[in-house]
Amino acid sequence: MAPPSPSPTKTGNLAVGLAGQPVDYSFRELKKVSDLVFESPVSGTARRPAVNGDGNAEGYLDSIVAEGARQGTKLNATSVRLCNNQLISLAGLDRTMYHVLDDPQELVWLDASCNQIQTIDEIVTSFPNLQVLYLHGNQLWHLSEVLKLQKLPHLKKLTLHGNQIAEQRNYKLWVVAHLPHLRSLDFSTITNLDRDKVDNWFRGYQKVQAAKA
Repeated sequence: MAPPSPSPTKTGNLAVGLAGQPVDYSFRELKKVSDLVFESPVSGTARRPAVNGDGNAEGYLDSIVAEGARQGTKLNATSVRLCNNQLISLAGLDRTMYHVLDDPQELVWLDASCNQIQTIDEIVTSFPNLQVLYLHGNQLWHLSEVLKLQKLPHLKKLTLHGNQIAEQRNYKLWVVAHLPHLRSLDFSTITNLDRDKVDNWFRGYQKVQAAKA
C-alpha cells in the first residue's frame, strides 16, 4: 500500500493543493533518478512526456534545466513518488525534476521509500519548500545523515523506519531533537509530551557529549 498522498496546502503564493495528484514513478526498476525521463508515470501528469529510450538523459536534462521553471500560478504537481525502485542515491534529483515538475523549487512531498539508498544526498536540501520526505525501507546506516535535513526549514513529516539507523538506541529521541520542526516521524505524530521527553533527554545527552570533549 502506498503512503498517504499529500493534503492541500499553500507554499509561498502558489496554491499547491490545485497542483494535481503526485507524479508516480514507483515500481519502474529505476537504478538512477535520471532514468525516469525514459518512463511514463504510473499516475499523475509529468511536465514533459517520456523521451526516447535511446536518447542521452544527461544531454536532455542539460537542455531543459537551461530553460528553467515554467511560469504561472497553477502547477502540474508538487509531489513525486520514486518508491519501490532500485535507487542507491538521489543524485541528479534536482536536474531531473525539471522533466517532472513545472517548478522544481515548489516540490513539497517526496516519496523515495523502499529503495537501496545508503546516504541522504545533499541534493535533497535544494528543495526549500519540501515538507514531507519518505525514506523508510532503505539502507541508511548512520544517524549523522539526518543532520543534512536541518537545511530544510519546512520539513514536517519524515519516515526512516526500516533502515539500520532506526535500530540504534534512542533513535527517535535523537532525530526529533536535531529536527525540531518535525511534526511527525515514521507516521507517528510528535506530541507536546513527546517534545518534553525529547528536551529532557537531549539535555542529558549534551552533558554526556560535553564530558567526552
